[in-house]
Amino acid sequence: MTELVVLSLEAWDEVWRRNQHLVAGLLRADPDLRVLFVEPAADPVYAALRARVLPRSGVGLRRGPRLPEVDGDRLWLLQPTKWLPRKVDSRADARLAGAVVAAAREVGFSDPVLWVNDPAGAGTLAATGWRALYDITDDWLLAPRTPAEHARLVADEAMLLARSVEVVVCSPALAASKAATRPVRLVPNAVDLAAYQRDSARPADLPDGAVALYVGTVHTDRMDLDLLAATARALAGTASVVCVGPAPLAPTDATAVTAAGVRLLGPRPAETIPAYLRHADVLVVPHAVTPFTDSLDPIKRYEYQAAGRPVVATPVAGFADSGMQRLTVAARADFPAAVAVAVAAAVAAEFEVTQALPPVDASVPTWAERVDAMSAVVNTVVASRDSRRRPPVAIAHDYLTQRGGAERVVLAMLTAFPDATVYTTLYDPAGTYPEFAEARIVTSPLDRIGALRRHHRAALPLLAWGTGRLHPDADIVVVSSSGWAHGVRSTGRRIVYCHAPARWLYQTEAYLGAAGRWAPARLGLATLRPALLRWDRRAARSADRYLANSRVVRDRVRAAYGIDATVLPAPHAVGTEGQREPVATLTDWAEGGFHLIVSRLLPYKNVDVVAAAFAGMPSRRLVVVGDGPGRAALARDLPGNVRLVSGLRDAQLRWVYAQARALVAPSLEDYGLTPLEAAAFGVPTLALEAGGYLDTVAPGVSGLFFPEPTPAAVAEAVEAGERHTWSAEAIRAHAALFSAEVFVAALRAHVDALRST
Repeated sequence: MTELVVLSLEAWDEVWRRNQHLVAGLLRADPDLRVLFVEPAADPVYAALRARVLPRSGVGLRRGPRLPEVDGDRLWLLQPTKWLPRKVDSRADARLAGAVVAAAREVGFSDPVLWVNDPAGAGTLAATGWRALYDITDDWLLAPRTPAEHARLVADEAMLLARSVEVVVCSPALAASKAATRPVRLVPNAVDLAAYQRDSARPADLPDGAVALYVGTVHTDRMDLDLLAATARALAGTASVVCVGPAPLAPTDATAVTAAGVRLLGPRPAETIPAYLRHADVLVVPHAVTPFTDSLDPIKRYEYQAAGRPVVATPVAGFADSGMQRLTVAARADFPAAVAVAVAAAVAAEFEVTQALPPVDASVPTWAERVDAMSAVVNTVVASRDSRRRPPVAIAHDYLTQRGGAERVVLAMLTAFPDATVYTTLYDPAGTYPEFAEARIVTSPLDRIGALRRHHRAALPLLAWGTGRLHPDADIVVVSSSGWAHGVRSTGRRIVYCHAPARWLYQTEAYLGAAGRWAPARLGLATLRPALLRWDRRAARSADRYLANSRVVRDRVRAAYGIDATVLPAPHAVGTEGQREPVATLTDWAEGGFHLIVSRLLPYKNVDVVAAAFAGMPSRRLVVVGDGPGRAALARDLPGNVRLVSGLRDAQLRWVYAQARALVAPSLEDYGLTPLEAAAFGVPTLALEAGGYLDTVAPGVSGLFFPEPTPAAVAEAVEAGERHTWSAEAIRAHAALFSAEVFVAALRAHVDALRST
């Protein structure tokens, strides 16, 4: 049974916000979940001084209200009491923590997960050592606070960021700022669409006539009170400005806005809020535009959108960039007039609410979607309980069936973590590097089918399933992925090293090449693509940290998944000091050398283009090292000055590189590995000016670029390379920047950083 203690910034029975929606959804989704929901502490002394009443303590521990589809006593509420402010009582946070611990013990919790929404929850985390989830909904470091309060917030957040197992943020702005410290997960806000699809009568306390409505907490952290008052004065006699929600204002502020005509109705039950929104004429957002408000993902944005009413907002984040229909964004000076115009338009159009359902934008995200995302986060935190009994690091890779750059990266990962077990869907010892024979390798059930080991592309419809059957058991799983391995179901946290988002999903045409409209591969991908896209994006977003092998892959990761990856260049791993074994079919070309391609023979690799270029340069010689589906077609059309070899051992590949005059790299690569391998031997590269080669080729130092993959452009680059004066020493120095040693050190640093959080 999972036990969850939620330290909330909102009381359960006030305006429902993120915590209430997520907790209620989690309770419905998991019948074994129990929750202690800790509301903000009552502050009786402050309340008594403000309202001139006798001090009253918080209501303490009590059963939560019955929720639909939630049985038993699975929800408990706690309102503790803070008798003195922190500046008077230095142990205020410790006392609150003690109240939380006592309540958790009373309801039978033994080893709960702590969900911290309030930064002050750092005190409870420090006192308990419970596994923690920090859910950041507001950047309180940007809110106006006294120097002492700000210093406390900085310290609290630093502690929460450092010690929480998971950190979740609700807005892109928060993701950008907090990810500088540690990995975070973005789980935005949403709305309960079903609540807006039910009929509802006009609330009795809504004033007659036109209404401009604000729903949410009326607080100076967000609300521009002067603007709110100015709007009420501008609408005097034509419409009422009404606020529904808590209004923790100083008496002078409350008096000022009510005197201007604003009606503060106070909090209302959550189930009634859609009725207020649906029966308003115009919905307003008179927020102050500050760094703090720009960090938010306002729930009211989704609520307002679902209600289908006209909206007028200041240019605050969440609205200004929302793309909402029926939205007017008005600068502060223009806001009252804009609201007046919107109200007049509604009245002129005889806008009248009936029992008919208002239009609902089905694209508005729902809390059900966010519950799924938060459930995955909670499960990760729960799983962290047993981390000390697991191996420190495991490695996952798509499939070990070929010899390529990605497999070389896995070998480098094994150098970094030599005791790690490698998890992969398929393993063909004869098809990949022999060094893997020394590693512990765990395969999926697909590996029992020998034909799939030899032809992994035939397994494409099954690879998502096979990946899901891999369960690496380690504190941290280092994932090498080109489209599959990031979907492993790990018990620990995950770092994904992305060679590229799956080409067959995001670069389908390049992947299929010349395959006809009715080709089986094209038809199969068209059928599978929608489901695989959903699986792929869900898998990617479940990672704790994302690394990309190049800037172009970083950009593709951002486009495909909305994830900001860190660039960590892949290492070259062809050692120059090992044995060099001549290739028998090439020894007659050793004197004078030859140009070289090292590539898989796939349509997008453009090997045929280079062969065509050399067909027009009979005095030049080209060696193609590679294999793949395009081998037969390429071999059929080779001119006499082009030779094709495959299946080379490392010693033979070293000999080939050493004999080469230059490497030709004509494909649009996610990462330019072969130029680095050539550079290790002091051999320059002639590369297409695109993709990963922009990272791994230094123009004029280690190579030259040509602008497009055409025979003419390749031929021109070959001749330019022959005229250029190259320094083998400078080329090798460039390659050293991408050595295995540099990669291993950087990868270990990323793992250590994740382990320490």
